[in-house]
Amino acid sequence: MDLEVGAYLLQAALVFGAPDSLGKYEKGLFCESVALVERVAGLAERQADPVRVVTDINARLGHTACIYTLKPEVRARTVRFEKIIAANRSDYAIYQVQVTANGIAKTEIGDIVWTYSQPLTMYTLRAAAPPRTVSH
Repeated sequence: MDLEVGAYLLQAALVFGAPDSLGKYEKGLFCESVALVERVAGLAERQADPVRVVTDINARLGHTACIYTLKPEVRARTVRFEKIIAANRSDYAIYQVQVTANGIAKTEIGDIVWTYSQPLTMYTLRAAAPPRTVSH
C-alpha cells in the first residue's frame, strides 16, 4: 500500500514540478544576523566602504559572517521578511534567506558553482516595496 502512495507522489511531482528550492542568484549584502546587516547599512550610510566594512567584520569575528558582492554570485532562497530599516534616505527590507552557493567560476567547459553542503541561514538587504495605498 505504501508503494502506491509513493507512485502517486512521484506522478504529482512530475506533473507539478519540484519547488525552486535552490533560489536565484543575487548580489548585495548577506550576513549571519540582522544586527550585522544593520551595522553594515549604518556604516555605509555614513559613507563607509561596504566592502571594507564586511572585510573588517569577518576579520574581527574570525569567520565569514558577511558576504558583499557586486555581481549576482550568491544563490539564495527567500525564507521570510524580518523588518524595515532606513538608510541613505530610503527604506530597505531585511529578509531571512537560505544561501546555497557563493561564487561562480566561468570555465571553458561551463560554469563552476561553489555550493555549500548545507544551506546557510543569512539575512539580506533589499529595497523595500513601496507602501500600499487603498483607493476608493
